[in-house]
Amino acid sequence: MLLRRLLDAFASGWLLFWLALIAVYIHFGALAFAGLVILLGAVGWPVWLLHRKHLPVTTCNLLMPMAAFAAFFIWLAATSGWSDHGPDTALRLGGQMALAAAVPALIATRAVWTRILLSHLLMAMVIGGVAVLAMDVASGYGINIFLSPIDEGADLNQRQSEAEMNIGRGHVAYAVLAPLVIALFATRLPQGRAGPVAIGFVALLLVGTLLNRLAIAPIILVSALAFLYIGYHRPTAGLRLSLGALVGSVLFAPLVGIAARLSGEGLMARLPMSWDHRLRMWDYSLSRIGEAPWFGHGLDRSRTMAGDFTTRIGVDIPFVSLHPHNVGLQTWMETGLVGAFLLTLALVSLYRPLKTLAGGSPWRAGAVSGLLMGATVGGAVTVGAWQYWWWGLIVLALSLVLLIPAGARLSERDIISA
Repeated sequence: MLLRRLLDAFASGWLLFWLALIAVYIHFGALAFAGLVILLGAVGWPVWLLHRKHLPVTTCNLLMPMAAFAAFFIWLAATSGWSDHGPDTALRLGGQMALAAAVPALIATRAVWTRILLSHLLMAMVIGGVAVLAMDVASGYGINIFLSPIDEGADLNQRQSEAEMNIGRGHVAYAVLAPLVIALFATRLPQGRAGPVAIGFVALLLVGTLLNRLAIAPIILVSALAFLYIGYHRPTAGLRLSLGALVGSVLFAPLVGIAARLSGEGLMARLPMSWDHRLRMWDYSLSRIGEAPWFGHGLDRSRTMAGDFTTRIGVDIPFVSLHPHNVGLQTWMETGLVGAFLLTLALVSLYRPLKTLAGGSPWRAGAVSGLLMGATVGGAVTVGAWQYWWWGLIVLALSLVLLIPAGARLSERDIISA
């Protein structure tokens, strides 16, 4: 069929083009992942329509997750009725995810040789990207400033602070992607090279985060790699534990606020200021959840919540900096128990599609478990619940698991038959 061949040729070129820039997106703060999944999903849906009969996940298996997430986004938009903000965040995020849902189909329908090419492209971009990030931090963010020069009269310290934050998000993105990348090293590189390359990748990432004074990325990395190991050796247990952790981080998020409240001033005073701030923020969030436990304070309300405290260096700062830096607490605080329950149902409904995605090889299973745990830890300590780039990163990372060969390694027969 001519239409299918033309569309497949365009789709392959589209994927290659945008994934070739992935290190650039990550280097400048990873925010472009929001638009990236939209661009890929817009092509993915026509591809899905042409190939839907041959995809491993049936339409019936997707109906439950689609309905569950639709219900959550409808409730998210409804909560804007008692907030200072409109429903724009819910509408945009819901639209982004509706398009992004077709990204797995776009990757799954590529020919084997195309997936091999995409795998090597992604590995090269990630290795190069994490090395450039480390060099940028080591140079005092010189690469950032060179590519985006400071305007005359602008504050150099402010510009470096912005670069530090962008690179911090980049390190978080690489830490989340680590299980996927290492699984690709193990299955796509010749035996004997995968280990040294994986060690080099992890070392570059850790050096960059150390120079950037970022403790969160190593925590995500260790957690994600631990579940890469668990998922590889115990696929079913790995998936259930990692998805269960993600679900629990939302449903039982108020326990984080309780733990923060019980920590006391003595412990907070001994912690780095960023973690001291987080504990106070989570304690404060728990108090606000108690004010509106059923329906929450409304979408994006945490952005404008009043209340501040004096730090140990005598500076007054808000308890909440744009968001509580905990997806579960923000969900509870803005959408209440109803929103937390709906998001929990949506996440649970992903079990069957994720089980299909993890099937075929232990490396796929390990990558899925590791990615879910990375998303759990990152969502629990650093990102906002409605950040478009974070949702886009997670969807794209899980979709790229399809680049991992279904067998332990790609055989010559697979390549010839492609």
